Amino acid sequence: MRPRLQPPQSEERLPRFDTPNILWFFGAIATASTSIAVIGTVSSSYRGVWIFLVALVFAAAYTALAIVLRASRWWIPSGLFATIVVTLVPAVGVGLERLIGVGPGSDSGTTIVYGTATPTYSTGSGFSGSIFVLGLLTIAAGMVVFSLTKFDFALAPVALAVVVTALLFVPAVVDQTTGTDYAATLIVIGSVLVWIGLMLDARRMRRAAFWWHTIGLGSVALGLVSFIGAGDEAAAWAAMLALGIVVLLLAVPLGRATWGVYGVAGGYAPLVHYVASGAGGWRLPLVLVFVSLSLLFLGFVLHLHGDALTARARTRLRL
Repeated sequence: MRPRLQPPQSEERLPRFDTPNILWFFGAIATASTSIAVIGTVSSSYRGVWIFLVALVFAAAYTALAIVLRASRWWIPSGLFATIVVTLVPAVGVGLERLIGVGPGSDSGTTIVYGTATPTYSTGSGFSGSIFVLGLLTIAAGMVVFSLTKFDFALAPVALAVVVTALLFVPAVVDQTTGTDYAATLIVIGSVLVWIGLMLDARRMRRAAFWWHTIGLGSVALGLVSFIGAGDEAAAWAAMLALGIVVLLLAVPLGRATWGVYGVAGGYAPLVHYVASGAGGWRLPLVLVFVSLSLLFLGFVLHLHGDALTARARTRLRL
C-alpha cells in the first residue's frame, strides 16, 4: 500500500486552477504573512538576537520542508515552501543587521512595519542603506530559488521586491522627495518589469513572464493613481485612459489575459471618473452605456475569432 505522503506517479510539476492548488497557494501566502507577523512581535532587545533566531528557525523549517517535498516529488508544495523562504529574507536580514549593529530601527530613525508578505519600511531620515540591502538580498534569494526549482511563483516576491527596492532608492538620488517622485518611479520601474516580461514571452517562458507582467502593470497603475493623488489629476486620468486602451488592444496579439484585465480596468476607470464629474448630465452616462455594450460585443468577437487574430498578430510581431 502506497504511503499517504507519496504523490501520484503522474504528479504535475505545474500548478493549475483547481481546489488543491487554490488551497496550496492561499495557504502559502497566508503562511508567509503570518510567519512575518509572528517575527514582528518578537522583542528587539539584545541587539535583535531574538528576531534573528526566530526568523532563522522559520526559514530553516520551511527550507527543510521544501527539500523533503521536492525529494518526494511533490513539486508544487515544494516550490511554495521555497517561495515562503524568499519572503522571509528581509526578516532574517533585519535580525542579522541589528545583531551586528547596522540594522534599521536602532539609530537610523527607521521604523520597521510588519504584517504583509514582504515587510515594508518607512524611513524618517532619507535613504537607508541597510534597508536597501535587504531589498537586494530578497531579489537575489528569489532568483536563486527560481534557478534551483524552476518554480515560477518564486518570481512574484522578486518582482515585488524590485518595485519596493526602487522606491527605497529614490531618497538616494532626490534630496527632497515628493509624491510625484515616487509616482514616476513606480511608472518607470513598472515599465521595466513589463519589458522583462515581454522578453521572457519572446523566449517562450510565458509562465515565468506572468509575474513580471502582473507586478509591472500593477506598478504602472499605482503610479498613475499616485499622480492623481499628487495633484496632476487631469493629465493622470488622460494618461490612464490612453494607456488602458493601448494595453487592452495589445492583450489580443500578446495572448495575455493579464493585459486584458489591466486594460479594461485602466480604460474604464477614467470613463467612470468623467461620468461622475459630469454632475448628473445624461450624455456621458449614455456614452458609457455604449462603451460597456461595446466591451460585451468585443468579448463575443474575440471568443469566435480570437485564436486566429492572435496567431496573425503574433506572426506579424514575431512573438
